[in-house]
Amino acid sequence: MLVATALVTVGVLALITGFQYATSGVATGGGETAAVFLAEQRIEQLRAQAMLDFAAPALAAGTMTDYCVAGHIGGGASTCQETALTGSSYTRSTTITNLTAVTGCPTTPLLCKQIEVRVSYRPVTSTGTLDQSRTVDVVTVLGPRA
Repeated sequence: MLVATALVTVGVLALITGFQYATSGVATGGGETAAVFLAEQRIEQLRAQAMLDFAAPALAAGTMTDYCVAGHIGGGASTCQETALTGSSYTRSTTITNLTAVTGCPTTPLLCKQIEVRVSYRPVTSTGTLDQSRTVDVVTVLGPRA
């Protein structure tokens, strides 16, 4: 009976440890999914703007940073703003660069634009502490409509 109890105890401890790793993996995966969503959301916003007006101020070369709150991501409109919020867990940096010497891009009057969106976040571990910062990068090139 004592040996059986010891074996069951070891098995239960192994299961508890496994659940801890599983919940940590799910939380990390959720953070990664949200970060990719935020990067793709920004790319799509800029792509839509380029379809309307390729010379719009929103597509000017430079870098812009905005902050997003976890748990409010998805469902359409952007949930990010330019000023840091208490509890912001995602930082989204968008860098637009004018490309001049790329095959297929006109040199005048409009250039192609490289859009790089970097989303940084700190996932929560199974123990409830913040883990090391993680980053998701999405890069695309936009050209004017012909």
